[in-house]
Amino acid sequence: MASFDYIRDMPTLRVVVTENCELCEKGLKNLSFLNYFFTIKKVDVEEGYQEFLLRVPVVLYGKKVLDEGILSQYVIFRNFIKYR
Repeated sequence: MASFDYIRDMPTLRVVVTENCELCEKGLKNLSFLNYFFTIKKVDVEEGYQEFLLRVPVVLYGKKVLDEGILSQYVIFRNFIKYR
């Protein structure tokens, strides 16, 4: 039987988005490759992330902002390593 324990151990990134945001949708599509390394959770700005309302999309690792606006996989990896 295969074990998937490594999935639970993957770091979680939260992507703060808002409704009707074309940049958010493009950013989420751009992050699909990161699913191999991170658990990615999409959260709405109205769920307690109002401070990021004018900055969406925003990628968070804990309380650290890894990237915002036009999302870059490279920038996210670089900042993840820096903040880890």
